[in-house]
Amino acid sequence: MRTFVSIEITDEIKARIEELADKLKLMLTPIRWVEKKNLHVTLKFIGWVKDEKVPSLIESIKTCAGGFGSFDVSFSGLGVFPSAKRPRVIWIGTTTGADRVKSLGECIESEVSKLGIREEEREFSPHLTIGRIKEKIDVKALNDFIESNKDIDLGSFTVDHVSMMKSTLRRSGPIYEEIEKIKL
Repeated sequence: MRTFVSIEITDEIKARIEELADKLKLMLTPIRWVEKKNLHVTLKFIGWVKDEKVPSLIESIKTCAGGFGSFDVSFSGLGVFPSAKRPRVIWIGTTTGADRVKSLGECIESEVSKLGIREEEREFSPHLTIGRIKEKIDVKALNDFIESNKDIDLGSFTVDHVSMMKSTLRRSGPIYEEIEKIKL
């Protein structure tokens, strides 16, 4: 099965993000937008694993999550990866709690690598992906929108668990299912 570890965000924040994305949708095409129900912060994309390996992965995640403690996280501003000149991913940043999200993500990365899961080459950067750019777009319009919304506040909440998720790829888009909720 295809898996990842995430922080699931509140419906209220998802609604605010959808409103912001709707403004961008009017300006920019073609961008593949993340569906409202699928918005989350990925702590670690694991990828394809055999079903029998999932319990070991969950135990590795519990090693990090257990005793980590709940924390507040807030979302604000927009950005792109890899660069403003060649955007491929549109994201929303984390402000309050970003250091805790990063620490948790790095711990999970380290623990699951002990089970043979490939480590990321890039440094973990806490963010919430809202869209993926596959074709040429109006980069200036995108960058102007990002600049005018760089301080937008999209809300905050208390993170008290992480989720081990299953991702099923469909033509219509991925379907995410929570396998296990792991308390912090």
